[in-house]
Parts: sequence; structure tokens; C-alpha cells
Amino acid sequence: MQFIDEARLLVQGGRGGDGCVSFNREKYRPRGGPDGGRGGDGGSVIVVATEDLSTLEPYAYRHEVKAGRGRHGQGSNRAGERGEDVILEVPVGTLVYSDGELVADLEKPGDRVTVARGGAGGRGNESFATSTRQAPAFAEKGLPGERREIRLELRVLSDVGLVGLPNAGKSSLLAALSAARPKVGDYPFTTLTPRLGVVDRRAYREPFVVADIPGLIEGASEGRGLGNRFLRHVARSRLLVLLLDASGDPEGAEAVLRAELGAAGLAGKPAIVVLNKVDLLDEELREYLGQVFPDSPQISAATGEGVEELADLLKERLEELESVSGGDRKTHRTFRPTWKGVRVEAVNGGYRVSGELAERLVLKTDWENPEAVEHFQRELRNRGILAALRRAGAQPGDEVQIGDRVFDLR
Repeated sequence: MQFIDEARLLVQGGRGGDGCVSFNREKYRPRGGPDGGRGGDGGSVIVVATEDLSTLEPYAYRHEVKAGRGRHGQGSNRAGERGEDVILEVPVGTLVYSDGELVADLEKPGDRVTVARGGAGGRGNESFATSTRQAPAFAEKGLPGERREIRLELRVLSDVGLVGLPNAGKSSLLAALSAARPKVGDYPFTTLTPRLGVVDRRAYREPFVVADIPGLIEGASEGRGLGNRFLRHVARSRLLVLLLDASGDPEGAEAVLRAELGAAGLAGKPAIVVLNKVDLLDEELREYLGQVFPDSPQISAATGEGVEELADLLKERLEELESVSGGDRKTHRTFRPTWKGVRVEAVNGGYRVSGELAERLVLKTDWENPEAVEHFQRELRNRGILAALRRAGAQPGDEVQIGDRVFDLR
């Protein structure tokens, strides 16, 4: 399976079913009595986090998703069936964006967010029966479901992120720390996708997850090399290990890593500098590096030297971070409340009314039915929309637009 960490989808909630116009022919009831049921609500599109996936590949070539529409209402007050929801399963750690805003951060299995709600079903004629209107011969139309484009972005969740220049030994260290068996080679860019490993020791109350992040190069934050694409995964690690090749130029490598992390806004991340490949050094060079990097563990992922001690150090640092944060790892969500008011604007010699309340009235009205049109006009008056138009200067005969419907004001 390919590692895909970003996908765009057009999602569409199902349309609500129409209400039913029906009369029950019973004795002593005017025209048999209205008994038209309401339409079923449309289905919704829901994104759910699961541990069964590690990539967004299922959505790489799927560009549009539609939920089921609601069934129409029927006679004898029978409501239509609700439309079927569509569940989009995504890996844990997926961010959901819409219109450039973060809608949900799905950081735990089972986290979910509705990205396109289904439209409400229309009421049947039974709902409009009153003491003065005992035989209404109209019903409401079902509303269309929400439609929007969303962007899914996967950011691998890990406790520890291994960051280093190509060939620093990150994959080898992941294999030495955990049971993961990443592809390892002595050439640059062996790691092309983030890989996870679980570090579990008997002495640990809980295991922790280590991510092998593809190698950064100088200029990665500006889009060069592979590193820029995976800086997003570094951002989700609680603790970074800056892994340096001790047999090369560790001082220069650390400067490059810190510069790229700083350019990506990640300079404040807790980090430990670790010197790898010390098995290739003589004692004199080891002592020199111990002076230059006094607090940095010296290890060899190839021979296992210092790996157990490093695992213990990482666990200790993670527990310190947990105690400081109080274990509070919150999910951040941006909610955009729907504006439900009414706005009237003078446009091209007429008037345009906007707002969810007015637009829903237009969508629910059956314009082929004279009784439904009369009901629409009553609703304009009862809900204060007619008064708002008159305050704006509208006179009988003026053209009024609500949604895609244009009519003359009476």
C-alpha cells in the first residue's frame, strides 16, 4: 500500500425526502383528513479515525463522496426512511480542513467529525393542519445536504521522532529500539515514508512509539528534498531525537537540522541530540565529541552500544514532559456556527434577502402548488422577513431574490 499523507475530497450530504400530500378517507373527516408523512432526513458524510489504516491511499483517487438521500413521506403518516450515512475511515492523526480552517484533529481511535450533514426531510400535509385550515393540500420539499470540499492531512502521531540528515542511521536505530524492521541501506534516502516502532521494556509501565522520519536536507523547509514533505510528521512528535552521524560532521549536521526545524516553526520542540556510529571512532575522537556535545548520548545502532541506555533516557524524558503537561493532550477544533439571521440588501433596483432562515423557506416550498406558495408568503410575514424588506424600502411590485428564486413583492 502506498503512503499517501494528503487527499482532497468533495463531500455531499444526502438530500432530504419530500413530505407527502395524502388524505385518509374516513367518515366524518373533511376530505378524509390529511395524513401525509414527512420525508426522511438525508444521510451525512462522517470521517472516523481508525488504527486499521496508516495511509490516506483509499482517497488518493476518490474525488467525490455522496451520502444517501432520504425517502419521501407516505400516506397514513408514514415517514420516509433516513438516508444512509457514508463513513470515511482515516488513520489516527488525520487533520480535517475545510475552507482553509481546521475542522477536526482526529488524534484518538474512534474520534469522528461530520463533514457534510444531510438535508432535513420536508413535512407532510398532516403537519400543516389547523383548526382553520383542516385540509392542507401541500407539503414541504426536502432540503439539499451540505456540499463542501475537504482536505485530509495525515500527521503521524508518535512519542519520539527521529530526525537527521540522510544516512544518519535513523532506520537502524528504530530497528535497534523496537521490533520494527525498516529497510536499511548505506545510501541516502533509504527511508521514503515515516515508519513507526513500539519500544516496550518490562521495566516500562507503558510502551512508547518512535517514528523514523525521512531525512532532512539543507533547504528542506523551502521545499527541497524529501524532508519538507514530512516536516508535518515531526510536528506531531512529543520529543525529537536529533540523530547525528558521529563519523561525519556532527557539528555541521546539528546546525542544519536546527536551522530547518526553526524555519518550520519547530525550534521550541523538546529535543535530545544523539551521536550515532561511534563504533567507527577511536577513543581520542570520542573524547573530543564528549567535550563538544557534553550532554549527548553516544551510541551505535549497528552494534547496539548505548541503545538500551538511550531507550531509558527517552522514557524518562517523556515522563517528565507528561508530568509538566499534566497528561492534557487536547484536540483542537475550529467550529464555524451557521448564521441564522436575515440580511436585506438593495441590488440592481430590487432587493436580495440572505440568511439560512429565508433560504430554507425557499428550498422547502413547492412552487408548482398554489397553496404552498401562499404558505410561503405567510411564513415571510410571520418570521419578520416581510417587515425587514419594508424597513429596507421595498414596495409592492419590487423584485425580491431569495436564494435562486426571484419574485415580486406583494
